[in-house]
Amino acid sequence: MKAKIKGEARREMIVEGYANNEPLKDIAAKIGCSLASLKVSASQLGCTRTHKEAAAFRRGFYIPEHKRDDYYQLMVAGNYRARECALILGLLGSGSRSPQ
Repeated sequence: MKAKIKGEARREMIVEGYANNEPLKDIAAKIGCSLASLKVSASQLGCTRTHKEAAAFRRGFYIPEHKRDDYYQLMVAGNYRARECALILGLLGSGSRSPQ
């Protein structure tokens, strides 16, 4: 959609997109604005993601509290990548992208 959406419809789409955990690029494309403009609007609406939520969203899987220390130990001391740590800890099935 190339037309810019203004006003209440824009605000509703931003809040809905954040609530549904849509990628920010997709939300920006829907309303016809830049990524920076979307982030400013979301901040003004008070619907931005916390740092923890944003990291989990980028990572693509959830780390339970009881495995969090092991995960970070593997990341730092073991020099493994995020996906490798998740596979070692059993957070992902082999080759799957969704949380189990």
